[in-house]
Amino acid sequence: MSDYGEPPSHDGNRRTGWAELGSGETVELARIGARFGARVLDAIIVAVVLFVLILVFASASSSSDAADFSGFDVTGILLGLVVGIGYEVVQIALWGQTLGKRIVGVRVIHAAHGGLPGWGKAFGRWAIPGLLALIPLVGWLLSILCYVSATWDRVYQGWHDKAAGTLVIKK
Repeated sequence: MSDYGEPPSHDGNRRTGWAELGSGETVELARIGARFGARVLDAIIVAVVLFVLILVFASASSSSDAADFSGFDVTGILLGLVVGIGYEVVQIALWGQTLGKRIVGVRVIHAAHGGLPGWGKAFGRWAIPGLLALIPLVGWLLSILCYVSATWDRVYQGWHDKAAGTLVIKK
C-alpha cells in the first residue's frame, strides 16, 4: 500500500476518485452514492432472508402457537450472525462483491495488491460495524458512523475499510 491517494493530474494536483495500490496500479474508487445503494440493497436482501428464517424457526419451535417468540432472543442473534457471515463475509472473500454491490457495479479489493480481500479482511470488514452495533444505547449510531466515515475520507474508506485494509472500487 504505497499511497492511497489519488494519482497526480497533468498539472501536479491530486485528483479525487482514484487510488494507487501498493502494486502501483491505479484504480477508480466507487462513489459514496453507489456504496450507499449497495448497502441498502444488501440490507433489504438480508432482512428478507432473516424474516423468512424467523418465521420458519418460530413456527417449527411452537407447534401449538406460532406467535410464541419466547426464548427467541438467542436464536435470533445466532440467525443474524449466520446470515450476516454467510451473506457478507462469504461473498466478499470469494468474489469481492455482495449481490447489492454487483447490482450497482462496485467491488471490494485488497488495498495493497488489488486482489480479493480474503477471509480475514472480509470478516474484519463485516465484524467492525457489527461489534459497534452491540454497544448498548449508542451502538447503532456508531455502526452507522462506521459507514458514514467514508464520506470524509480522501479514498472513501470507512472505519471498517481502514481496519481491514480494503478499498471499494468501480467494477
